[in-house]
Amino acid sequence: MTIEKLRRGIIVAAVLLVVVLAGFFFYARRQLTRITKDLPGKLGANIQQTANGFTYSQSDGQGHTLFTLRASKLTQFKGGHALLHDVAITLYGPPGSGRVDKIYGSDFDYDQAAGIATAQGQVEIDLEGPAGEGAEKGDGNDGQAQRSTIHVKTSGLSFNQKTGEAETAQHAEFQLPKAAGQAMGASYNSKTGLLVLGSQVEFTTSTDGNAATVHAAHAQMMRSTQQAYLLSPVTDFRNEKSSAKTAVLHFRKDGTTDRIDAEGDVHVATDTGTTMQSQKAVILLDGKSQPTRADMSGGVIFAMKRPGQTMHGVANEGTVNFGPESTITHAQLRNTVSVVEQVNGLRGDPRGSATRELRGSQVDVNFRQEPGNKSLADKVLVRGGAVMTLRSLPTKGAGQDTTLMGDQLLATLGERNTIRQLDGSGQTKIIDKAQDGSVNTSSGDVLKVLFAPAPAERAAGRDAKQAEQGGFNTSQISSAVQVGHVVLTQTPAKKGAAGLHATAQRADYHEADQVLHLTGGARLENGALDLTASAVDYNRESGDAAAKGDVRATYQEKNNGEKNNGQPGGGPQLGGEGPVHIVAAAAEFAHASGISRFTGTEKAPPHMWQGANSITAPVIELSRKDGSLRAHGAKGTMGVRTTLATMLGPKRQADVVRIESGTLDYSDQDRRGDFRGGVKAEDADGTIHSDEAQVYLAAANGTHAQTAKQTHTSQIDHIVAMGHVVLTQPGRKGTGEKLVYTAKDGKYVLTGSPKRQPMIEDAQHGRTTGAALIFNSQDDSVEVTGGQSGAVTDTRVPK
Repeated sequence: MTIEKLRRGIIVAAVLLVVVLAGFFFYARRQLTRITKDLPGKLGANIQQTANGFTYSQSDGQGHTLFTLRASKLTQFKGGHALLHDVAITLYGPPGSGRVDKIYGSDFDYDQAAGIATAQGQVEIDLEGPAGEGAEKGDGNDGQAQRSTIHVKTSGLSFNQKTGEAETAQHAEFQLPKAAGQAMGASYNSKTGLLVLGSQVEFTTSTDGNAATVHAAHAQMMRSTQQAYLLSPVTDFRNEKSSAKTAVLHFRKDGTTDRIDAEGDVHVATDTGTTMQSQKAVILLDGKSQPTRADMSGGVIFAMKRPGQTMHGVANEGTVNFGPESTITHAQLRNTVSVVEQVNGLRGDPRGSATRELRGSQVDVNFRQEPGNKSLADKVLVRGGAVMTLRSLPTKGAGQDTTLMGDQLLATLGERNTIRQLDGSGQTKIIDKAQDGSVNTSSGDVLKVLFAPAPAERAAGRDAKQAEQGGFNTSQISSAVQVGHVVLTQTPAKKGAAGLHATAQRADYHEADQVLHLTGGARLENGALDLTASAVDYNRESGDAAAKGDVRATYQEKNNGEKNNGQPGGGPQLGGEGPVHIVAAAAEFAHASGISRFTGTEKAPPHMWQGANSITAPVIELSRKDGSLRAHGAKGTMGVRTTLATMLGPKRQADVVRIESGTLDYSDQDRRGDFRGGVKAEDADGTIHSDEAQVYLAAANGTHAQTAKQTHTSQIDHIVAMGHVVLTQPGRKGTGEKLVYTAKDGKYVLTGSPKRQPMIEDAQHGRTTGAALIFNSQDDSVEVTGGQSGAVTDTRVPK
């Protein structure tokens, strides 16, 4: 290689390099020309305008701005589209509302022709609530009241400037002053003020540290009317869960909830087993979102279930009032109310059961507050045909039913909702069906019932839980008082047995002694007995009775000796017809023995009469079983006075026989009266004194008895006087040991003893004796028979 050859090689390489470079140059220029031709389509050759600080506003034609759209930068594209950066949309409420809502986003696609701005990423929305009340100038807000704000985060939001509506189908989160939540899809119309949460709505709030969660299938909020609409809402708060088909929330100006209107299968349930259902419910809330009142309608159903205890009830409508901490203070159920409670386990009978039922047109329940924010029923007021039924069904034996009725019943409750006291007014009634099948009924104007107390919470040797499981108090009546037009009836279980009917102004009943105390014009009818007194004590268990104060008793007449309604007839008839009447200061009636005992005072002893026949004595005792009578007074006195109206002699002359004695025993079956203790018998013919006497009435089927029925008087058949007999007639006097008077012929036969013959003494003949002295009341003659000579002497002595 020579230098010359090297120089020529370098020159050739240089030329070739220049050629290559030229080729590349021309190629590059050619390519650049082509690229330059295609670049406008790629790098914005369709861009018409680029600006910073873009602003767009729209008014309603009357000078009121509807919205303002601001962006830090606008990139305009052909075809009416633009890209907005750092967008802020301000939406203005109606004139005078002062409401301003804002939408923020980083990038929006803006279709000018359609007037729609669509967010390319996340969007934040601030919706102002209504202005609060009470703001004043100088409070740092220039007189503007504080407003609550709803803050929403979402994506995919589009805003239509023509309709003023912003909407998204994406997930949305919202924040309220006292609540937070989320939903799928949301829309807001700035013109109408309607906020819509599409589906899967959920928000949580807190009240006094207690969280409340609300789920809904759909939600709408109307700003102009300050209302929110929820579809299928479900709320969890404390120990309570509620739901409905729809709910409308009404807000105050400060944004707090004022009222909730729920409709369609409204259901409330607690974790304690209490549920309540209705078709409609209106709930009022205070400024702290605490319920103050709930009104339910369209049929109310409630139930409660606890261990061993269930309760359910129905009503057409109801109202519940709340106090602090959402505690219930009062509840009212209206229109055809029925509440039934059932408890398993009775006191002393854990396998038994008891039910309690309330019915009426309206039921009011007052609640007392217990520690731990517990509301326990304290008083229950039932109005309008009020009925309370208490039933017990023991393991062994028959059950017992007690029904209490009245225009109004007020129950005072104790532990475990047991009834302590019941006050009734307006046509009150108690119907008690005993275990033996008998039914006791009482009615009156005013009623007060006290019930046996429930078992103590703690008992010796067992804890509180054991005591609670010891059995339910069946609310057995311990005492009852009825006042005003009281009427009582007792119907025995045995068919045909005599029942009881009583009336009084007041009735007091005590379960401890089973005594019914009647006062104020008391009247008692039991079988054939009709009794009135100032006060009557009747033992419902034994059937015994005691009366005092102006006692008046009437025994109805027996019907041919048959029993009256299963009871013996009306006591002794004294041989006459018609009812037997007795007046006394006091009386006692023994049901088992059938003995009635009447007593009085010295000045006002008992008086008994039937027609013209009568008996007056310090004590009169009647036996309804055998129709016997016993009258007596103080020992050694002639305190018994008996009057018998009769027909005497063959001419059947009307006469009255008056008898005084220490005692009287009369048997209606034997139709005989035994007078003892010094007897004095007096009629129109004269007077008989003796130690004792027996009076025989005519047989019930004899001729005299027929005459008695026609004249409604008894008929004396004969009288036998014995012991120190003295017969005194006008102008003469006879003495002996025995005197027999026969009403049929009107003759007195006076006899004596072997040592003491009868004797007659008169002013004309002196003394006359014989074996027997026969006094004839028809012609006033005296016939002396017997004696030592056996002669018969007919002596007539003028009266």
